[in-house]
Amino acid sequence: MRIMSYFTLFPNSVGMTQLVKTGLRLMLTMSSFVLLKYLMQKYPTHKIKYENFTHLGLYLAYLALGALSLFWSSLVRYSLLQLSMIVEAMVFAWFYYQLLVYYNAISNNDLPYSKVFAWSTFWICLAFIGGLFYDPATFYRQTHGGEVSRLGGFIINPNELGMLAVLGGAAAYLEMVREKISKNNVLILISCVAVLLLTQSRSSLGAFLLVTGICLLKFGNLKLQFASIVGAVFAMPILIREIIVKQGDIEEVMSMTGRLPFWKDLIQYGFTKEPILGYGFMCISYEEKFDSIHAYAASMTHNTFIQVLLNLGLVGAFICLFQMIATARVIILSKDTYLKNMAWLMLVPLIINSITEFGIFGESNYGIQFYQFVLLFFVISAEKKYNKL
Repeated sequence: MRIMSYFTLFPNSVGMTQLVKTGLRLMLTMSSFVLLKYLMQKYPTHKIKYENFTHLGLYLAYLALGALSLFWSSLVRYSLLQLSMIVEAMVFAWFYYQLLVYYNAISNNDLPYSKVFAWSTFWICLAFIGGLFYDPATFYRQTHGGEVSRLGGFIINPNELGMLAVLGGAAAYLEMVREKISKNNVLILISCVAVLLLTQSRSSLGAFLLVTGICLLKFGNLKLQFASIVGAVFAMPILIREIIVKQGDIEEVMSMTGRLPFWKDLIQYGFTKEPILGYGFMCISYEEKFDSIHAYAASMTHNTFIQVLLNLGLVGAFICLFQMIATARVIILSKDTYLKNMAWLMLVPLIINSITEFGIFGESNYGIQFYQFVLLFFVISAEKKYNKL
């Protein structure tokens, strides 16, 4: 339901879409808080433990700078809207992950994050696949003059849906390692791959191949590794022809669908005007859109790192850089193998998506929500209470 709250469920009604998104998110955040308090009161045998605050503190510092930028933002209302949505997502992640951790602690139930996420993604993938038969005009987005159809439609950006499929596939891989290969996990993986291919997202396809390669090298046996290499050799020409080089347009691939000249103009003509503190949280120009000389006009940069550089300047960029370094450090130093694997496999598609889309420091999207969960993996845990004698 939380993932659904980022979908445009009513493409023809902006007001209804905003109402549903806002209402659903607030309801889920409040529900997580109420359920957590209920479990803690009814089963007071455990307590929540907090540790490793450096990387989370730097992330909160990034949000604090975003709040301060309201004083110089070129679009105050927009900055405030984006900030409030991202802060609300952080609050949801804070309570929901505590709820999941506490539930596992008091019930001895084997319900890790990867299992919850894998099944959640499966039902969403199933809904999109079913939508192709029920209402293809809504669930498909036509590009390249109508020659290419991409799953996602105007409900969600196809590249974002592709990223979700990769994250679901990564969770399914971890469940295969944790529970051994089962029909359920294979079914989840198949649904994720099907959605990924139907989105025709180049960046997500690359992320999935990288996640698969990591899993095979880390968890696979020699026979499986060899079979995968052989399969990749035969599948790669088809993938290159049908997805990577759409309609034989090599120039489009080399320019990253026009993003490279756009990024060049952003740095040359946008960043240089406000290099220290930027234009304000999620703003990239004095106007609503940045009108590129050599590319197109857009209100976001299609690169989360350039987005930070434009909206919060060098100060914000350095905070985010140190935040990512601190996150990598806490993952490396963690002694929990499961959480380490989950974090790395989630970061691969999140970082790759961040290079070409909204990303982890961009406008409100569920990629930010997943990154917040990665941060909390190493902050929140539960331990049994011991009565003092």
